[in-house]
Amino acid sequence: MRWLLTAVGLMISFGTGTEPLGAQGQMRAGVGAGIAMPSGELQDLANPGWLALASLDVWLPDMPASLRVDAAYDRFRFKSTPAGSTERVTGARTIASASLGVSVGSADSLSTAWPYALAGLSVNHIACTGPSAGTSDCEAAWQMGWNAGLGARFNLFGRRGFADARFHCVSRGVKDLCYLPLTVGLLFWSHEVTPIDQ
Repeated sequence: MRWLLTAVGLMISFGTGTEPLGAQGQMRAGVGAGIAMPSGELQDLANPGWLALASLDVWLPDMPASLRVDAAYDRFRFKSTPAGSTERVTGARTIASASLGVSVGSADSLSTAWPYALAGLSVNHIACTGPSAGTSDCEAAWQMGWNAGLGARFNLFGRRGFADARFHCVSRGVKDLCYLPLTVGLLFWSHEVTPIDQ
């Protein structure tokens, strides 16, 4: 965990020296999918899962950073039946989240790929599916969380995309529910924000 926070700090310090957008801001939307690696207590209970994500980046004029809004759905299949369930089918842990964060790095570049760092806060709905739902370990709840990570935007075969990895934790009192989503996606919509739009 310490190495991740150190890397994010270095990326933020490097990002402040990147080329700003100039007089225009920009909005970009994208969708992505990938795998989610459980960590800590969740790793003992569940297998690696999958995720789907929708993302919106909003850059302000003359700034090397953006506000990033993400909506994600992560699903982890249990390794064994949770306590309190009499069924043999294990079911899955699900986490639906909405995140608001800051992404530091230039919006565009002449190179093939350019890196960014991101961190933010999230609202998460944690639940279970299958016979696990409703058991003592799987009560549905809304919880706050946080995330931080690194990524890169890239141009590939004329399309713009992104790939990132971030550590995501949902606060649950004594033990947080943590995992590492690895996401690859496409940026499919872009809008220039001029001073007139503002």
